[in-house]
Order: sequence, then structure tokens, then C-alpha cells
Amino acid sequence: MKLPWSAGKPLSTKAWKEYRKRVLLDCRDCGIEPRDYFNLARFPLVMESREWQTLATLSEKLTREALAAERELVLRTELHESLGIPAGIRKALQGCLRRGIPAGPARVMRFDFHFTPAGWRITEVNADVMGGFIEGGSFTELMAPYYPHFSTPPNPAAAYADAVFKAAAQNANIVIVRNTLLARYRGIKSIARELRRRGMRAAMRQPGQISWRSNIARMAGGRPDLLIRFYNADWLPRLHRRSQWAPWFCGGKTPVSNPASSMVIQSKRWPLVWGELRAPIPTWRSLLPESQCPSELAPGSGPRWVIKPVWGRAGAAVGIAGVTEEKAYERILRHARREPTGWVAQRRFESVAVPTEAGPRHICLGVFTIDGRAAGAYGRMAPKPLVDGYAEEIALLIRGGGGQKSNPSGSKC
Repeated sequence: MKLPWSAGKPLSTKAWKEYRKRVLLDCRDCGIEPRDYFNLARFPLVMESREWQTLATLSEKLTREALAAERELVLRTELHESLGIPAGIRKALQGCLRRGIPAGPARVMRFDFHFTPAGWRITEVNADVMGGFIEGGSFTELMAPYYPHFSTPPNPAAAYADAVFKAAAQNANIVIVRNTLLARYRGIKSIARELRRRGMRAAMRQPGQISWRSNIARMAGGRPDLLIRFYNADWLPRLHRRSQWAPWFCGGKTPVSNPASSMVIQSKRWPLVWGELRAPIPTWRSLLPESQCPSELAPGSGPRWVIKPVWGRAGAAVGIAGVTEEKAYERILRHARREPTGWVAQRRFESVAVPTEAGPRHICLGVFTIDGRAAGAYGRMAPKPLVDGYAEEIALLIRGGGGQKSNPSGSKC
């Protein structure tokens, strides 16, 4: 079987030390510290230009279809319970029937691709909050000079900042709203740095520091011109006062990237309502494995399915027979049987591992789109076919034309 990618030659010890030093030096404003070294592979993932163009085109088609489906789903309130959306948020989304769908400039998504014997498959879209901006950006750009004749995909943090600039213009007050656990999150800081380079002001706040009056976002020191949400939509009701979290979903007049209503396609149960949609989704149907409610699985069919929590992230609490530790797998099955609307079963596929000097590795390549255009990639790899939060990050380089030229002097975050 011909693979669409391969492992590049590992950096020498000298080059690896130099690379790490450059990352620390060039990304010092992005929250990178010595103890962060290093969950990045010592070698890149190499892909031919035509394969990158294939993934870019597929991602752009998936984005167009997903946005059309989202616009319909937000208003199809009778389907929200099937999506596993909590009752309080379902009530907030009902406001969109009167006020319309929230504006969402600088819209960003990330599609997770895997290679199988049957070709490309995706496991989900990250349409709510996602990571990988610095790993797919400056980390990759800094590795490229060590591999002549290769280029890089677009830098997602830079592309994101360009989209925000287009929506808000110079001197705009951009506020990144993030969880306190993400106070040092390097991806957020890399985006803030790119925003400042384009002449915008960038501040970070917790969601409780944003108040909504007359559906306009306010904070100490003035009004934001645009909000970037790095706080998961399903967590927003933790703010308790409904008046302070409902405008994120509907009615808010301050532009938000991404609007919290995006959770209707972030839900891993949204394939269960495809039969109810008017919006066509042919690319999704061809790439996403079949999905079912766990309560509908035939007895004894569990090993043929992957069990996922509806709002799970980074592979947490994913159950795969023979891959997930046995006790954890049984616990996941019990939870899914007891509360099926909080889970989904996705048809299992065979992931084709890539040979590397460290042994075979399974790859998950997250391809970003920003305002509908492919905008970089975030690579992760693992020795098992579950690429979760313990996976190693890997830079993607492109052979031939179609990418961006590397910068031997070293790029910034």
C-alpha cells in the first residue's frame, strides 16, 4: 500500500539542540518554557504537494457543508436534544429563532484526518475550541530550514490573525476569552502576538470578566471590538447568571469567533440527525464513519465500534476494544449504556501506521480552515491507533510546490 506521507530523517543531536534553542528564543512571548521541551517529534512528517492539496480541498468542502448544516441546525430546535445539548443551552438557542444566527467572523475549524486502507477518513470537526496553532505554525516553520527543498503549510496563527484583522481592522480591541487553566496556553499567546503585529490590541480575559449589557460585551477598561472564544461552549453555563452566558449563543451584538452556537456541529452526535437535514453533506458522508446511538448497537458488536463522549476532547474517555485499557473500556461502556445521549458510537476503521525510526506510528493530521480556506495543519502521532492527549506532536513539511517557503532566519510566533 502506498502511503500519502512518510517520516523524514531525524535531526542530528546538534541540530535538535539548536532547534530547541530557536524555539525557546523565537517563541519567548508565546509562553514556551524549558519544561515544555519537548513533545515534538525529532523528525517531520513529509507529504507530497498533491496530497496536501487533496486534504486542503476536502477540508474546504467539509467547511462549506458544515456551515450550511450549522445554519440549519441552530434553528432546528427540535433536534437539539438528539445532539446531546444540555437543557439550559437548548433554551438559550431558542432565542435564535427570534434574533437570528449569531455573526461569526474569522471562523476557524480543524478537521482530524486519518489514513486507512480505504483512503482518507475523518473522525470529527473541532468547530468550538481547538489547539495546534503554534505547533502547526512557528514550531513547523522553525523546523523547515533543516530540510531543504521542502515547504510548510500556512501558519494557522498568522492566518487567523489575518482573518481577525479583516473583520476588525487596525487598532481594534481584540479580547481572547479563555479558561483560567489556559492562562499559559502557548497557542493563545501565539495568536495574540500575531494580532499585535497587525496593529491590533490583544488582551486576555476570563469569561467572568466579560459582562453583557444591551447584548454588547463590556469589560473593565472598555468594550471589545471582537471576542475570540477559547472557552468551551458547554462550559459557559458555569458562569451561573444566564444573562452573562446566553449572549454567547444568541443575541450578542459584539462579534465572536467562534460563536458558541457552533456547538451544534461540535457535538459528535450530529451525524445522527443527518437524515433530518435539508443541507447536503456529501463530503461528510464519504469521509466520516457511520455513527449510531450506543443504545442501538447490536449485542456483541462493541469491538466494531469506537465509543466517544459527545463533548470529549483530545481523545479523553474514548473506548476502543483492545486499545483502551480493559477496565477503562468496560467503564466507558457502562456510562454509554446508562446515558446514551451523552455518547456516540462511531464505526471503527483501520488506521495505517507510518514506519519511523522509533517504530510504527499512527498519525492524526488536523487540517485548519479559516473563513473557509485551508490554513495549516497540526500533526500528532502515537504508537497505538488512539491518538489522544498523550500523543507526540509532529511537524508537517511538503515536498514540491504548494506550500510556503521556509524562512532560514527563523520565523516568529
